[in-house]
Amino acid sequence: MSRVPSRAARLAHAAQHAELWNTGKKDEWVASWRTIVPAGVRMYDPVGTEEKHGFDAATSDAYDMFQSILKIRMITVQVNGNEMAWVCENTFGTEPNVGTAYSIETFAWDDNGDLLIKTYYPMPETVGSDADPYAHLLEGEK
Repeated sequence: MSRVPSRAARLAHAAQHAELWNTGKKDEWVASWRTIVPAGVRMYDPVGTEEKHGFDAATSDAYDMFQSILKIRMITVQVNGNEMAWVCENTFGTEPNVGTAYSIETFAWDDNGDLLIKTYYPMPETVGSDADPYAHLLEGEK
């Protein structure tokens, strides 16, 4: 039997993803992720960088690193078969260094419930698997 989360569960998660993030509700945000991650997680964030592994890397670690300087506006969500994708407008930084970038984020579950996340952000060609993929976005924040 497939362990892929239902379409309804994936859409319910997507519907509250940005609001929970933007309002600083970490516990609820992580719990929402748990509803669609029944097994392992692998993540390329962004694609072209080193693969990250585990639920915490995809949720708590990312939240702790970025929530205070990143606001998300969900533009569209699509669910097809065992996959989901969304497009977000991301506002990052603190005044006076605030920028905006769009992201495409894809989610694919195998029948065991393992999730592969891939995120796509504007990245310079020079960003490789061993570079900090966010340095050019966060230059004014450090």
